[in-house]
Amino acid sequence: MPSIKSSTRFVRVNSLALAFPARIRSDANRIAALLQPTLTESQGIPVNVQGEAVVIPYRIGQSFDERLFRELNHTQALMYACMLSRSHDGTVRERQIERLVRTNEPWAAPFIAQLSGEYVVEILDTIERNLGFIDREIYGDFFSRNPAYLDWTEQRMVSYWNCNYRWLRKNEDDYVGFRLFKLFRDWQFSYSGIDTKSPLGPARTV
Repeated sequence: MPSIKSSTRFVRVNSLALAFPARIRSDANRIAALLQPTLTESQGIPVNVQGEAVVIPYRIGQSFDERLFRELNHTQALMYACMLSRSHDGTVRERQIERLVRTNEPWAAPFIAQLSGEYVVEILDTIERNLGFIDREIYGDFFSRNPAYLDWTEQRMVSYWNCNYRWLRKNEDDYVGFRLFKLFRDWQFSYSGIDTKSPLGPARTV
């Protein structure tokens, strides 16, 4: 049976099927089997999806065959897109965004959330362009259940901005990452009714 070995913020997992809820575990096992031969253990991030603990992979350092989409049913194709969104290749990650934002499956939300903290600004731009397709209630619920994860992911975004883009986009409103996380905080507040302003303070404090 798949196991989870605790560490600090990350955990070690021996099955990518743990990234998805138990009710779709048979489909998840098929996707994991497509990747597992070269992956015996991976680093993952524990989150809560509608009351159930799952572990999404931080990064998958292997090549993907996107032709496999044709062999998968709808649910499996969406799961495979989730896995591709954790690829080491930023262009592969970016190609999955439109597929993932257009679903109302709650278990896809962590993968878009994770992409929102990335250093590749084109990925963040693509998410922003597709915000109209996102189910705000699903994401509000996810962020409400995972406040520490939202804090950490926002912190990653700010850190990447500080290192790579601050000289070009000095104001928060000029950088897509800040705009995304302001919306995420608003959705979290709308769903939970709890004031969830960013604990990081203004960008100049980074």
